[in-house]
Amino acid sequence: MKKNGKENLTIEKALIAFALMFVVLTAIRFVQVAAGIDAATGFFKAGSPLHGLFYALVIVCGAFLALYSYFSKPAGELQTIGYRSVPMMIMAALLVVAFALDGWTSLQAVRELRVAGGDFRTRMSSGELPLLLRGVFALLSAPYFAALGYSYRTGSMHAAKWRIPALFPICWAAFRMVHHFVRKISFTKVSDLFFELLMLGAMMLFFMAFASVTSGIYSDGTNWRLCGFGLPAALIAGMLSLPRMVFTLVDKNAYINPNHPLQPADCLIFCFVLLLCVTALRRKQTAPADAA
Repeated sequence: MKKNGKENLTIEKALIAFALMFVVLTAIRFVQVAAGIDAATGFFKAGSPLHGLFYALVIVCGAFLALYSYFSKPAGELQTIGYRSVPMMIMAALLVVAFALDGWTSLQAVRELRVAGGDFRTRMSSGELPLLLRGVFALLSAPYFAALGYSYRTGSMHAAKWRIPALFPICWAAFRMVHHFVRKISFTKVSDLFFELLMLGAMMLFFMAFASVTSGIYSDGTNWRLCGFGLPAALIAGMLSLPRMVFTLVDKNAYINPNHPLQPADCLIFCFVLLLCVTALRRKQTAPADAA
């Protein structure tokens, strides 16, 4: 690799690649959801080698974005806080609402399981415990994003002090993933489930990186993970959310698996990751002018 090779691997190019991948993968996903998947079960209506190829394509795209970010010097210089940004402040505020809503709906689902009755073992096999913990950590995550919003409003390092709360979004993603594993379902030839597990794994890694960089704990040389894990998580979140959003708006709920509905938190995490990268890109471009 050339001496300045890393400088040539810019965040702007990563975002262009992301946009191209997003358009292609989402278009294929629309066709899958509308014509190839039984929404009542989440299974494909008919077997085809193309399903496996699409899984592989999504994984390859995510891996490419991760490797590109790893080798990109600008990605290694990303900051999470310490600057003023009205768009980031607004996005953090929206995440406060999204996590509070996710926590409320999760706890309501737990209440419905208990009202439905059944012994303790039956309720646990329905995923009551991880669903409960998902709701709790979603509610606990909301104040953390409020602290982030304050940091973006003032340009301060206020959120760096919230080291323990920074772990709550990681726990939220982890227990959401566990809930998928606990529920009684076959894990073969399933579409939404497979992609959500990939998405949640990438989200966990992104939130780990975000907590590390924001808090300044073991963060040296790891800033690239904000793009490296955030962009794959955003790619899958957007690919899953956009079809669900469109079919919800046009009143085609028959195309949406009731176990995998539209999740506002996924949509906003998609926007948050992209806005974080775009904000870093703009700050990089305006730095010389500011210095002058």
